[in-house]
Amino acid sequence: MGNASLNELVYGFELLEIVAPDPDHKADEAELQKSIQKSKEMMAMVEEYKRRRAISNA
Repeated sequence: MGNASLNELVYGFELLEIVAPDPDHKADEAELQKSIQKSKEMMAMVEEYKRRRAISNA
């Protein structure tokens, strides 16, 4: 594949390798729940920021 540039950065496009997931892999449920909660809190902060910005620009 060829190279392309965007804003003076050169990208080389390579084919992706498809990897099958390990069927025996088990996720740590407690860590997963903490990650989900952190993501929800971050999205709430973003929405609050957007709401405040919309009010201040009005």
